[in-house]
Amino acid sequence: MFQPDASEAMGARASASAFWSIPLGELTLSPWAGFTWLMMDESLRGFIGADKDVYTPYGARHDTQASLGARLRYRPFADALVTAGTSLRLSPAPSALDRIDATLDLDLLPGRGLWPWIQLGWLASYRPVNETRDEAFLRDAFTAGLTFWSWLARGHRASLGAEGTFLFDVPSLAETSPRVSGLIFLRYDYTARRGLRDFTPASTPFRDRQEEGSGRIERERPAVEPSWEEP
Repeated sequence: MFQPDASEAMGARASASAFWSIPLGELTLSPWAGFTWLMMDESLRGFIGADKDVYTPYGARHDTQASLGARLRYRPFADALVTAGTSLRLSPAPSALDRIDATLDLDLLPGRGLWPWIQLGWLASYRPVNETRDEAFLRDAFTAGLTFWSWLARGHRASLGAEGTFLFDVPSLAETSPRVSGLIFLRYDYTARRGLRDFTPASTPFRDRQEEGSGRIERERPAVEPSWEEP
């Protein structure tokens, strides 16, 4: 990330993660782990207009982050998915506990045609006292989103969506709580007639429904395998 108006300041982020899905009857347990490294540009120390991806005092002192967690997924109906998760983050890793999170998400995709994908989420994040945080607090964030999409032709998809988040802290921190944010996005995907098979599982919870009209080509194994030894 670059910030041209701050003497060409530059920041960087690198992340790696892994997860494992374990079927448990109607439930799916997914333990996961991740590691993140941050590079903050110290030349912006004290600069009020510093972009948070280029420099923050907190990021400069917590440039390594290790996370461990697990998610439990349950599909009560074909068009509904409930996901609950918990995780902790060590930063700077592995010496200090930075936060403990709990999440609860509901994804709904009822109806047909242009009926939207509905997403509802809640995050509770406990932030303990550390060398840069004078007071522990609990951060709550409630998120709601809608995504509409349509396959324009085989392998071409357009999506339009909106998302809003309401965030507050307990005890309330005057400079950050409460806070409301929102975004509207327009996206185009070219899938080369492969449907959504190259997308992450998190972005395709209702893959069969999301691929309707995509023109995905299914290649089935032949009933009789050809023999290359016979003419």
